[in-house]
Amino acid sequence: RLAMLAAAAAVAGALPPMPDSLAEAANAVREEGRSTWAAYYKHARGFDSLRPLSHRGVNDWGSVGMMAIDCLDTLWLMNLTAEFKQARSIVEEIDYTPAGREARSVSTFEMTIRGLGGLLS
Repeated sequence: RLAMLAAAAAVAGALPPMPDSLAEAANAVREEGRSTWAAYYKHARGFDSLRPLSHRGVNDWGSVGMMAIDCLDTLWLMNLTAEFKQARSIVEEIDYTPAGREARSVSTFEMTIRGLGGLLS
């Protein structure tokens, strides 16, 4: 059923056409990853998050560049090496000391699963 609905939606123009092969699907996902990273890098480099409608960066996870940390493993797995180097550079440049961050609390849970998990993977 879902495949039929997706095909009908694609014909109606609600969704992009389904790829003919796994390689095409993988390439489409990779290009979306590249596009998403490019938007973050252009509009919110070094911030925790990108607000896509306003094209502004915000520090909503403790001012630690969470998006860059969170994207490291995904960029690596997608073989986006230039983008990975950009993310690594951001992570290396952030001052993680309390004096180097905005005065806000940091979620231990989010820092563990996203921050530490992103760095370990």
